[in-house]
Amino acid sequence: MNTDDDIPIPDDDPQRSAAEIAAMVERLWSAAQSHEARLGHLHDRLGKLEAEEESNPNHVARWLTFPAPPAAEDPEHQEESPLFTIACFVQYYNEVYVGRPGSRAVAIPDCWLNHPGLLAEIATLTYTWRAAHLGRHANVRDAQYWHDRWRPAFAERLATEWTHPHCLTETHKPVGAGDLRDRYTAEAAATGTSPE
Repeated sequence: MNTDDDIPIPDDDPQRSAAEIAAMVERLWSAAQSHEARLGHLHDRLGKLEAEEESNPNHVARWLTFPAPPAAEDPEHQEESPLFTIACFVQYYNEVYVGRPGSRAVAIPDCWLNHPGLLAEIATLTYTWRAAHLGRHANVRDAQYWHDRWRPAFAERLATEWTHPHCLTETHKPVGAGDLRDRYTAEAAATGTSPE
């Protein structure tokens, strides 16, 4: 392989023959081709690394102190529906974000699937959390915004809008919108598979 040291630098000698100039041009052309091939190889490797990082939604941000909850987006859970992701996030939320007794930060009740508005909000809460903490585009600003704005607002609505107080302390009691089938459960029922 040629290197820059192998290429003689012209010294303004007007006596060079056409053959010598042609040989120098040939060596320069060969070196340029070699560099182009190496750059192409590096470009391909960089592209593969970026694709791996982009396709890995579980690249965990440095500030995430606990393991991320499992998700349908994980390679080992790809057969699962987003309900699996949401259910795992509910468990994670209840383990990490429950506050002191009497605070707004209460556990998401086990009957969350029976409250359509709650399910809709938990779904977006789940995926905004994932976007803020996992993957190539995760950033500390979005993570802090999630903790400062989205989680407290959710906690407020959880206790006042989406569930009956009975659901938060004992067992499910219907309130608000009636039971609706989420699309994953409906699709699973139609195909005879499990939604999670």
